[in-house]
Amino acid sequence: MTETIGIVLAGGNSTRFGEDKAFFELEGRPMYRHSLDALVESGRCDRIAISTNARLKAHFNGHQTVVDHPEFQDQGPLGGLFALAEAFPGQRLLVVTCDVPYVSPSWLQILHDRAVEHKDAIIVTKEAERLHPLIAVYQGSDLSRTIRQLLEENRRSMRALFEKKEMIEVDAALHDIDNGTFMNINRKTDIH
Repeated sequence: MTETIGIVLAGGNSTRFGEDKAFFELEGRPMYRHSLDALVESGRCDRIAISTNARLKAHFNGHQTVVDHPEFQDQGPLGGLFALAEAFPGQRLLVVTCDVPYVSPSWLQILHDRAVEHKDAIIVTKEAERLHPLIAVYQGSDLSRTIRQLLEENRRSMRALFEKKEMIEVDAALHDIDNGTFMNINRKTDIH
């Protein structure tokens, strides 16, 4: 049976932020907790894991972590997705980054439910004309194999993955979702 694994991506180096943004206190909680809590509150996840790097692995208070595959370390989000697809073969990965602390649980429900309807497609958030490939659902029995091929070809962009697999855009404008839900915090000046 296919499970839904809620994933918080928290393995970046936070160079623009100036410190590890996953642990930056925002409204009394580390930033990664906001995304993790939204996944829990969505009610759609059978399990939750944090995708991170070896340096940060021990700092997530006992939550299950998945570290980049040794063959593809520091390969950006695609490298992280490969490690996740290997760790949870055949499962549905409901992914959100640690730096979108206002993502709404109801939006995660919408993405999940669309993924259930389209079992082999990647389901991606669309806001206005912008895609948010890291607020998405990744799934399909060939996910790991497809990503490995791209990484071996040194094609690390999310766009390259979308060219290989069916991708469905879910437009937030059609679901009355507040635009602030997708606010990405890259720098401390992005915090209001």
